[in-house]
Amino acid sequence: MSTFVEGLGDAWRTLFDDPKQHIDNVIAQILAEGGSRDCWKRMYDDGTEKLVMAWPAESAFRLGAVMKAEGGRHYRPVSCFPLLEGLPNDMTVESVYPWTSGAEAYVSARCNENAEPLQFYTPFFFRDESCLTEGVRHTFLVAGLAYGVRRALLDDLTITEGAQYEEFASKWLEHNPGKNRLDVPQLTVSLRGSRILSASDRVGEYQVRVPVTSVEPIKMGEDTVYMMIVEFGLNTPNPLRIPLYATDRVCLRGYVPQAGDEIDAIVWLQGRITD
Repeated sequence: MSTFVEGLGDAWRTLFDDPKQHIDNVIAQILAEGGSRDCWKRMYDDGTEKLVMAWPAESAFRLGAVMKAEGGRHYRPVSCFPLLEGLPNDMTVESVYPWTSGAEAYVSARCNENAEPLQFYTPFFFRDESCLTEGVRHTFLVAGLAYGVRRALLDDLTITEGAQYEEFASKWLEHNPGKNRLDVPQLTVSLRGSRILSASDRVGEYQVRVPVTSVEPIKMGEDTVYMMIVEFGLNTPNPLRIPLYATDRVCLRGYVPQAGDEIDAIVWLQGRITD
């Protein structure tokens, strides 16, 4: 069971060593130089307005904030987050876990019937709340932010226990009469070309092994952010295709991702209903 945590410290540490020292400046920069879109706003019946602002305006990787204004007063920040531009994926809503801010949530949704649901953070809960109904299918813009990434180390995995090994052992004994359980060899599974997206112990975070389809570097101040396109579930009716963003500070020992590489990564997912 994954743990539900309200907080974005790990996401901000992909950009800053000590996020608390920088968040006020980030918000000030968003207010001074950022922008919004009509489809990023919501006006409530009581005159309250909430909207997402982001900087820079045209980048796929931005700094974002939910702002709130009551009765025509000045906007104040409700939350602040790395804003990731995602790719469209059709998914069916299973459940929603709102944050106490009222602006954000974690959404659990499935790409395919009977598949394990994906859980992702959305800073657009305030806008999309009425649409996030169990069983309803939407097109979500989904992306990932890497907490750490490296070139994949292992091409083969040795298994000596668990359900997969038990199935292998049973079949091996059937084909090797006269042998006993102690004679069963270890199971070696090739990882080359694998597309693994395994839930971590915190909601919205995943361990990943996947080939990289393409890479595009994005400048963010003094940092470089690598936008890698990756795909999962290619043998399913609705594969998941997302951009995975990795700042150079989270790339192990100066690793620079290249198209065709296979990578290991810890990833936090973010999404919103398409604009």
